Amino acid sequence: MNQRPDYPASAGEFLTRTNRVRNTLLLSAGLLGLLSACHRETAVKGPQQKLQLSVGDVREVTVDARQDTTWQLTATSDNQEVVDVSRKPSVTAADNEPKTQSTGPTAYLIKGVTVGTARVVFSEKPVGEEGDGRIKRTYVVTVVNK
Repeated sequence: MNQRPDYPASAGEFLTRTNRVRNTLLLSAGLLGLLSACHRETAVKGPQQKLQLSVGDVREVTVDARQDTTWQLTATSDNQEVVDVSRKPSVTAADNEPKTQSTGPTAYLIKGVTVGTARVVFSEKPVGEEGDGRIKRTYVVTVVNK
């Protein structure tokens, strides 16, 4: 009748298998949360500006481009249902035909299509190179009803 409880001999034996699995899962979830937070933060680089448009409104944005023709400037929207982005054609005085500008400041048109929010990213990269390139400017565009 003199039974003593069975205590572990060392602190390492104290954690049961269930506790070890739970701690591993919690640590993994925390690490995954940290990594995803870091990814979101590094995804947006360069100057970021806010822009508000009404549905149907068009805003002209000018972005400086390199004078070198081996580089190209691109604009992309992460939500094309909300915002339409296009390069504004320049018109030559001699023949009044639209001509795309390759060097110097480049004008883009941002049009609000439907209510919502979209991120418009302007980036540059060498012509023919794959990937996103170097981000020059980012707009967070909010489109509202008129």
